Amino acid sequence: MDLATIRELFNYNDWARDKVMGLAEDLEVAQLDRAFEMGEGSLRKTLEHLFGAEWTWLERIKGRSPVSGECPRGFVTPAALWEAWRQTADERDRLLETTTNADLSSSVAFVGRDGRHYSFTLGHVLMHVCNHGTHHRAQALNMLRHLGVAIPETDLLCMFE
Repeated sequence: MDLATIRELFNYNDWARDKVMGLAEDLEVAQLDRAFEMGEGSLRKTLEHLFGAEWTWLERIKGRSPVSGECPRGFVTPAALWEAWRQTADERDRLLETTTNADLSSSVAFVGRDGRHYSFTLGHVLMHVCNHGTHHRAQALNMLRHLGVAIPETDLLCMFE
């Protein structure tokens, strides 16, 4: 596991996030809240879930165990969500600037929302956050497609074109 690769994966996640959020910010409220049988049930909920996961894992990395309902939610506009998400990503990037390859094997211990105690290596947590983003972003893109929005290519290699 290599920190340079993890940083590159977060660069990709942020690039792809911005593609999706750029499309979502032009949608009507009804489109954002349209029910889908995928993801978290609507585009808005799926995007908030993605942000919430990044926020929660960052808090866990910092040594906190956020409780249910603590994560910011209920953003009125996609622009407000996007701003909060960028701020969380900026904080994550500042943390990664001081992280070393040796730190990737350190433990991230937390109490889950189910009350159980968990511990994973920092490297595995960071890879999980990136993988989780890819999974739910694909759902969000599929929702956008069903809403009639032309979706961009978001494959990793497209970032380098």
